[in-house]
Amino acid sequence: MAPECSLWRLVPQLKPKSADSSLIVGDPICNLDSFISHSLIPMADLVPDPTPTTLAVCTSDSSQELVSSYPPLDYMIPNAEDHQELMVKMRKACGWDKGLVPLWFEQQKEGSRVMAIFYLPDTTTAVGMGGVEMQDLEHGDKDVADPLTKRGCVVSLFLYKKYRGKSYLGRMLEICEEIARQKELKTLTIYGLSKAGGYEKFGYQTFKMEDREYSGNNIMNTRFLQKTL
Repeated sequence: MAPECSLWRLVPQLKPKSADSSLIVGDPICNLDSFISHSLIPMADLVPDPTPTTLAVCTSDSSQELVSSYPPLDYMIPNAEDHQELMVKMRKACGWDKGLVPLWFEQQKEGSRVMAIFYLPDTTTAVGMGGVEMQDLEHGDKDVADPLTKRGCVVSLFLYKKYRGKSYLGRMLEICEEIARQKELKTLTIYGLSKAGGYEKFGYQTFKMEDREYSGNNIMNTRFLQKTL
């Protein structure tokens, strides 16, 4: 179910789309050398444009406005029937976690995760995906996500290579943050390999560094960042 928020209403709501190969565009192949983690995007490829477009959107309080300095994107809260195939293709392009997509839909149904697919405005061109996790079910780390302390985590963030370096990451994060606010979260976290850098420009600050297990039983030193919403 789409979040009940003014941002969703102001960013044009797209009709459900069938998942077909035409939505997969650009050169999306990525691996651990080109990504800073299984969930984050390499910051070297994502330097915000020096003169980004200004877009006014509403926060959850429709009497206030949040001025975005990033180019506009539409987004959709996906459902398994219409979007599972597309999301699997994105995870294949990313290089990992394709087998977890059905589980993510189950978690979304249960209320522990909200996913989003991002589109170029008024088109059926998908540029990437992401989501917000309200509970760290995989590792049980309450510093990452915990409903009791209203902490959530940006997860499964992916942007096709063709669209990197165009300021879209900032807009994707803004949408994830608005989704988190609609879930009444107070803090949003994000994590990646210890060499991850650049998220400070989006207001995130490192709060711990420790080892974390990734897909394939890989233990890697990880940087954890957070932002107060």
